[in-house]
Amino acid sequence: VERIDIEGNTTTLDRVIRRQFKSAEGDPFNPREIRGSAERIRALGFFANANIDAREGSSPDRVIVDVDVEEQPTGSLGFGGSFSANDGFGVAITLKESNFLGRGQGVDITFNTAKESRRYGFNFIEPNFLGRDVRFGLNLNYAESDSAFSNFDSSTATFQPSLGFPVRENSRVQLRYTAEQVE
Repeated sequence: VERIDIEGNTTTLDRVIRRQFKSAEGDPFNPREIRGSAERIRALGFFANANIDAREGSSPDRVIVDVDVEEQPTGSLGFGGSFSANDGFGVAITLKESNFLGRGQGVDITFNTAKESRRYGFNFIEPNFLGRDVRFGLNLNYAESDSAFSNFDSSTATFQPSLGFPVRENSRVQLRYTAEQVE
């Protein structure tokens, strides 16, 4: 493989696409590996279309791999409303981005509130922690309730970091720690 050329990625960084290749420039050309890389790029969900082709390089024994992608929206913003006899009217707002700043990171922010309860959440995922195939996650939540129908008010804060490691090509193990404070 003489070179891997990437085109069409206006938001996503080249390194996010390149880490889907198990082969790099200078490695022997393996068509099966290139097809596997194409499937991994499509599975990211960042692109509406992803085409990978190989063409002859500067000499007959060299190959240039062309990657042509078409970006698609990777974020969502949701609004909701609710009503219950216990909590009254409520509002829910959710913001999700699966390709934060083009780095392949996931960010999820939630905000739910009603007359007598509130819940806030933040979730972050780094799929390539420290440049390795290690998935780092951080989940933070806070909820409070001051219901007139119960004899107590409550608040709960949760801190949950996690690390995910590959066991095989299509399986992972995740280690998670949860710290929770309840009042």
